[in-house]
Amino acid sequence: MRLRAAWVIAVLPLAACTVPAHRPAAPPVAAPPKTIAELAAGIEADAGKSDHATDPQVRAQLAADARRAADACIAQAPQAVACVFGNALALGLEARVHPAHALATLNDMLTILGRAEAIDAAYADAGPARVQALVLTRAPGWPLGPGDPERALQAAGRAVALRPAYPPNWLALAEAQSKAGSAVDAQASYVRARDAARALPESPERAQWLHEAEQHTAHSS
Repeated sequence: MRLRAAWVIAVLPLAACTVPAHRPAAPPVAAPPKTIAELAAGIEADAGKSDHATDPQVRAQLAADARRAADACIAQAPQAVACVFGNALALGLEARVHPAHALATLNDMLTILGRAEAIDAAYADAGPARVQALVLTRAPGWPLGPGDPERALQAAGRAVALRPAYPPNWLALAEAQSKAGSAVDAQASYVRARDAARALPESPERAQWLHEAEQHTAHSS
């Protein structure tokens, strides 16, 4: 509407054309900076998408997006648990994209997750401990990676103790128990994950958690 109005005024014989025929375009209005909550949500969304992405270029773009959001969050509030946890997730995405540096990156990630847990262990339904457990379970052990089944069990146990109603905590514990060779305990934890998921309202996340748990509890009552 502003451009149209400027054009109309330019062709009207007002005051001997004192209104210029071509006005400079107004500078674009800068978008307000995202809040910490928005940045943290964006990082978690990138992490979720990366879990299902198979194209290396897509994963690289998601890692870059998460890094920019993490840096912006840390710049706003370096001690906020959402920013510290988001920074750790961004490092995890970078480790996927740059496997040659994965050992150092994952070690940094675990250190930062420890900081997030110290700030607020219950954040993201015990996310700091849960993600530590997943990294320690899935990564290869020394010298290739920081994998450590015993530490994974401890971290998953902390997550379950804090948020027992959150199915991913039981799934992380079951995975750690399976990796450690405790098949019976793992089966019991998958049952707990299944039951916790069944107690939640319908959602895509619930369906995913339930599917994962039921894959391991098909013969359980």
